[in-house]
Amino acid sequence: MKIQVRTLLRVAAISLALAGLVISGVVFASDSSGRGPKFKAGLSGANEVPAVTTDTTGKARIDFNADLTAAKFSLTVKNGVRVTQAHIHCGPAGQNGPVVVFLAGFHDRGWDVDGKWISDASFTDANIVNTACGATLADLAQAMRDGQTYVNAHTLAHPAGEVRGQLEAGGGDD
Repeated sequence: MKIQVRTLLRVAAISLALAGLVISGVVFASDSSGRGPKFKAGLSGANEVPAVTTDTTGKARIDFNADLTAAKFSLTVKNGVRVTQAHIHCGPAGQNGPVVVFLAGFHDRGWDVDGKWISDASFTDANIVNTACGATLADLAQAMRDGQTYVNAHTLAHPAGEVRGQLEAGGGDD
């Protein structure tokens, strides 16, 4: 009988702890290695607002650590002519929003990019330049899960954005 009561108490304590995490909105999926959530975006001119006709394409991957204090990212741009900068913006699909994290740039003359542009760079809370999606990486990860962020690469020809892609959960190897 004592063993059953202890087991029930342990199960109840674990259930309450998990319920507290879910209520506070802190639960994020992580894989068995203890890494945090991953996000990806496919970048195209058709996703820009307004749409841009371009041969440039790209993809982005963002991998958070388990405690959401740092994120590693890679960015690939194909056929990019005079790419001046790239960012994570806060905004849903079909709407423009403010920059929240710089991924590359600003370079006033731009780079010609055709392939992996940035690989395994990282950012932390200190790199958040606008709190529209929150002040921490945990907030930013939640905004990504909610479909409220996108990656945008800008060029001299299209300073408002050449290619864009909404960040979504997932993100395997490039």
